[in-house]
Amino acid sequence: MPEEMELDFQSALRVAGITLPEDRYPVMLDAYRSYRALVGILDEPMPYAEEPAAAPRLAPSPRR
Repeated sequence: MPEEMELDFQSALRVAGITLPEDRYPVMLDAYRSYRALVGILDEPMPYAEEPAAAPRLAPSPRR
């Protein structure tokens, strides 16, 4: 999975037309991995007993 995530990151950079300096690449890749981990946690639904009754249910983020 780490290699797949790096390929996703490289693809996102290409699509956005962004070029990173070589010394910034590892830092930005780490930030991307942290972002993906956060999205994974936030996309998990809460148990029904803990979820507020009036909370709106947002559509889940697309997963690959």
